[in-house]
Amino acid sequence: MQVSFAKIDGLTTRYYHAGQGDNALLLVHGYGASADNWVRVIDAFANEGYAVFAPDIVGHGFTDWRDPGREPPQIQIVRHLGAFMDTVGIKTCAAAGSSLGGVLVPLLYFARPKQVTKLVCVGIHTPVTDTGTLDPAVVRAANANGSKAMQTGTWDACINRMANICHDRASSPKDVALLNVTCYALPDRLEAYNKTGEGIAAAVNDDRVRIDPKKIAVPTLMLSGREDIRAPIDIIEKNYKRLPKGELAVFENCGHLPEIEHPQKFIATVGVFLRK
Repeated sequence: MQVSFAKIDGLTTRYYHAGQGDNALLLVHGYGASADNWVRVIDAFANEGYAVFAPDIVGHGFTDWRDPGREPPQIQIVRHLGAFMDTVGIKTCAAAGSSLGGVLVPLLYFARPKQVTKLVCVGIHTPVTDTGTLDPAVVRAANANGSKAMQTGTWDACINRMANICHDRASSPKDVALLNVTCYALPDRLEAYNKTGEGIAAAVNDDRVRIDPKKIAVPTLMLSGREDIRAPIDIIEKNYKRLPKGELAVFENCGHLPEIEHPQKFIATVGVFLRK
């Protein structure tokens, strides 16, 4: 696994990558997180033959931020992800997104339907809800949890931030939290975080960021923890069949971060899906 930086649409962008070849896997993290959330699974997928890429999205991690103005942040981020694909040479890929990333990857598919071949939506119910857009209450709850850690600015605060959304608080990753407290110290991170959340909440009725599951023609895996406080499992279990080629995987004793809380099970489950 390596870390590189690239200029994407004028924004300095950090990304993890491992593996080679045309069988690409794009990993997209969530709101207030960073590509560091994927460090437990990147090498394993590369060892299975995938060229794995995990970028920091706009205004997150160590990727630059640009105020999107009146444009929904999701559109700006998806455009940046598409430009990232072009820059690193991804012709086609499977795309897995966690939390907000699980909203971004269907939108990336809508933007580039010939390039995104499979979807994995982790810890998110939005793609199969009645509205198809992010619930502002969920965004505000995430913002309250994340902004407290950013304002406090300590390693312990970042550990607690992730512990609050894990089923077992002890599974909160101290190594990832250390990287988070480092990037949170960048002078524009709190502003970027707050304005991104405000923009997402304001776009709740914007059709440009609405997901219609019936229009997702590629195989899609909905993967979630039974105890996820951000993504109600009953909604996912009831509605995942709205996806024409939808599948469901539920992890027991798991909260909002299956890729961190149960990395080996995550690798095995997603690997089986990708090989189909």
